[in-house]
Amino acid sequence: MKEGQFTERATELDRNGRAAYRVTGDTDDTSTRIIRGIDDIVGEDTERQTWLYDRVDPDALDAIFKQKHDGTSRTEGKVVFNARGCEIVVQADGDIIIYAPADDSSE
Repeated sequence: MKEGQFTERATELDRNGRAAYRVTGDTDDTSTRIIRGIDDIVGEDTERQTWLYDRVDPDALDAIFKQKHDGTSRTEGKVVFNARGCEIVVQADGDIIIYAPADDSSE
């Protein structure tokens, strides 16, 4: 597994033998960034395009991390879930870290 168009390797965040990747860019919704990041890391799943819906409601995930009603950014909280063998950590500040499957042999 290598860095892709939407991810960059974050070796300082590796844990439990799992390679960490930071999802780059911030112009798309949170759910779109997660899908693109996972596709970069483990490859596109052409059989099941709806895999994210099996784990979390993408619309709810996007809503959780939008700005508050008064226009200020959210500063606390995170959502952690697993999908396609990866652990996904979404921080309130928009940072998304994806831990590759445990059998990842990169770097």
